[in-house]
Amino acid sequence: MRWLLALGLLFLAPALAQGGVRTSITVGEMEALLKAWGFRHEREDGKEGPYFVVYFGDLKATLLLLRCEGDRCLALLLGGSFTGFAPEKRPDHARINEWNREKLFSRAYLDEDGDPVVEADLDLEGGVTDGAIREFLETFRETLEAFADWIGF
Repeated sequence: MRWLLALGLLFLAPALAQGGVRTSITVGEMEALLKAWGFRHEREDGKEGPYFVVYFGDLKATLLLLRCEGDRCLALLLGGSFTGFAPEKRPDHARINEWNREKLFSRAYLDEDGDPVVEADLDLEGGVTDGAIREFLETFRETLEAFADWIGF
């Protein structure tokens, strides 16, 4: 029985070392994490509530907190939209579909104006560490840069 407890603690230790497991997050907690990790960002107030614009070099993304119950939110969504294409340079559905077939951890589509968008989301409800949230942001940075290249932005 002791070995089972020891084994459980062995797997739990990395999660505890990263600040515990979150199953939800508030806007204030998310902003504190962005600041602590050095992500340049702005907090905005939208129709659906506060959100963040996060800057990744020359690119930016919108960070939404979704599925909120009171001030605690159960999911994060990062999205980047690319505008300003000349009509003949705008990526088509085939190019966007190719991204979706070949790439992991994101989805892409053309919005109602025909502009390309890439998004990724993170469900917190089952439990994630702060390290997993940071990795989500870092992975999206790489995704956003790769997508910009993919569409010729």
